[in-house]
Amino acid sequence: MREGKISLARQRSDFCITHDISIEGRKGCSRMNISYKWLAAMVLILGNLMSSLDQTIVNIAIPQLQRAFGADVQSVQWVVTSYLLAQGALIALTPYLSQRLGSKRTYLLTLGAFTIGSALCGLAGTLPLLIFFRILQGLGGAILLPLAFALILTIFPSEERGVATAISGIPFLVLPALGPIVGGYLLAMASWRIIFFLNVPIGLLAIILGAIILHETRTMEQVSFDLPGFLTSVYGLAAILYAFAQASTLGWNSFPVMIFLVSGGAALALFVGLELRTVRRGRRPLMDVRLFADRTFAAGSIAVLFAIASLFSLLFLLPIYLQTLRGLSALEAAFFLLPQALATIISTLVGGRLVDRLGDARVVIVPGFVLLLLGAFLLTRLTLLTPYWQFDLVLFVVGLAFGMIQQPLRVAAMTHIHGAQPVTNGSTLLTVSRAVAASLGLAVLATLVQTQTQIHRSQLAADPSQSLPGVLLQKQAFLLAMHDVFFIIAGLAMLGLLATALLQKKPPRAGEEAPLSATRSEGEISAN
Repeated sequence: MREGKISLARQRSDFCITHDISIEGRKGCSRMNISYKWLAAMVLILGNLMSSLDQTIVNIAIPQLQRAFGADVQSVQWVVTSYLLAQGALIALTPYLSQRLGSKRTYLLTLGAFTIGSALCGLAGTLPLLIFFRILQGLGGAILLPLAFALILTIFPSEERGVATAISGIPFLVLPALGPIVGGYLLAMASWRIIFFLNVPIGLLAIILGAIILHETRTMEQVSFDLPGFLTSVYGLAAILYAFAQASTLGWNSFPVMIFLVSGGAALALFVGLELRTVRRGRRPLMDVRLFADRTFAAGSIAVLFAIASLFSLLFLLPIYLQTLRGLSALEAAFFLLPQALATIISTLVGGRLVDRLGDARVVIVPGFVLLLLGAFLLTRLTLLTPYWQFDLVLFVVGLAFGMIQQPLRVAAMTHIHGAQPVTNGSTLLTVSRAVAASLGLAVLATLVQTQTQIHRSQLAADPSQSLPGVLLQKQAFLLAMHDVFFIIAGLAMLGLLATALLQKKPPRAGEEAPLSATRSEGEISAN
């Protein structure tokens, strides 16, 4: 063994695991580690399945929760918002825990927290308790997503990352689209509690398989906890997300909303300053914000914001259109939402292969944003009598767009990010961007739909030519408000398309692999 390197190969009857940081060490084991790579990916997919599904599965159950707890929409909405708040605020803790405890131990602990939180949500007897347990769910889910993605990137060699991240990213990308569908089918069979109890057996299975299959890795160096960075990032994200969530009720000019917006923004600015100072002092920051200095990573992060805000806005609006405006049941609405999810699965798999074959993610991402722009524009033509086959055709186009954008965009953003810890940090930053975009997108959407519905209702009522009954008048006003949001989503797609112009093609020369592990200055990698 050469000095300065660690070459640890565990021999099994059917596979080999290596953590050799040299190209030669990895190639020497490449023919034997196939089984471990995909077994590990299976475990990570199982964990991500629950966390990703729970981002949207509750959306279609909002009416049932209102009836169960006798609450209004604004109160019940916190069941969704609290989960996203916890995810956005706690994602920053991922790099520290993975260094301090080891990736495997961290993954199993957070998986356990998520599973316990799910069981408690199903047992909740009051709305405040349900919201509190959803926060516990979010604490586990926040760390599961970026840690799993980083582990995939370190397990697989660079030439296989496209397919590996596409397959492992299916829960991360597709299940938010499947959430309302799965929820609709479950609600047709039982009460809202089954939505949360479903996670318990899956979580237990993932914990058992993870304990058996995954192998521990951690840095050998002493790791200190960046408490100032953690506190400022948690408060900053939570304050801004809370302000956006409350703006639809209190108004943007209200004192509480303004206070949380200003203090949250100041906290995030302070966070950036503290992290840069931590780096200058030779210590490891909670999140390495220097990654944004890379043009491709920064452009990818911006494009992620636009794409995810569009996705979660559509996933929120489309079930409402089908149930509230078209009068369908949750099960019927789930059936008509299926084409979008199927298209997302297809384009995710095909897109991953194209990225690997062509070596340029932009070839997939740019057409994806064009399709999203087209789909959003077509949705502005929806009426209360649009044939369902036309509706599903548009959803299929939108589903193709999401699969072509999301995972290839993450891979493209990480083009210049190499090394175990930088990859973890980069994955964390991208997942923070995703959680923030989802939360802010939903919060802004709730405000816009509410205010625009009131405006359109007043305009329709004042128009002598619009002699509509009260119920039909309200539906038409709501539909016009949805049109306004669809136009905004089309604008977000255009901005995302412009951001992709700053992405760069994968740089390694032919026959040369990009390094997967960190340099010694970033810590040795060990396996237990």
